[in-house]
Amino acid sequence: MVGCGNESFDEETLTVSGKNEVKEAYENGDLEGNVFDYEARFSQNDYAGDIHAESQTEFIEGSRDSNVLISAPHTTTHIREGKVLDAEIYTGATALLIQAFTGAHVIYNVHEGEDANYVLGGAYKEKIGDIIEAYEIDLVIDVHGAGESRDFDLEIGTDYGETASDERVDLLKYILENNDIHNINNNEHFPASAEGTVTYQSWHHYRTEAMQLEIHSDYRDPRNDFESYFEMLKSLVYFVDNAD
Repeated sequence: MVGCGNESFDEETLTVSGKNEVKEAYENGDLEGNVFDYEARFSQNDYAGDIHAESQTEFIEGSRDSNVLISAPHTTTHIREGKVLDAEIYTGATALLIQAFTGAHVIYNVHEGEDANYVLGGAYKEKIGDIIEAYEIDLVIDVHGAGESRDFDLEIGTDYGETASDERVDLLKYILENNDIHNINNNEHFPASAEGTVTYQSWHHYRTEAMQLEIHSDYRDPRNDFESYFEMLKSLVYFVDNAD
């Protein structure tokens, strides 16, 4: 048994298939090509995304035995109170790769439009409610990107412990730390406590556990530091495989 905080985890009972597949893809070179192929759908038109798509929101069904939904609402530029904000680059590719290696369901932003993690209600979060009901989702993981000025590797936002169990948070911290990702914040800068966030609505409106993950830009820069990107992706895949 291994411990993290108040929880202990029996490593022999943890699922490692997804983690091992990520490692194999990294070692044989397939992962690098896949990252850039996935990100291309978001980076087109100066990261405004597919501006000709009919819908701003896309859902891709995962495995029928998965109860985890990965969300990436800031894959492209987005509009908040009339101001166009930058895309949180490689959050889209990361979400799609997590699905590819775990079978989780995924929802993401297709092109520039309203900020789905800020507005009250909105089509994106309404779609999440539909997905939760249709697929019996019991965990929503909302993937975001933090800027280079932030002093953490990853921050976990759970509305100050309201939206996700301590056991799941401890498991994520344990996995990250065992991949040499140690600077982990918990509800310090991005607690996901605002009503417009995906995490807040998933729990307070749909009664489904959720967490907002803010990934530092150092771990979202595969063109300049692919190893760090790989370590974060591997950690998140391992977590999703075992948080279900």
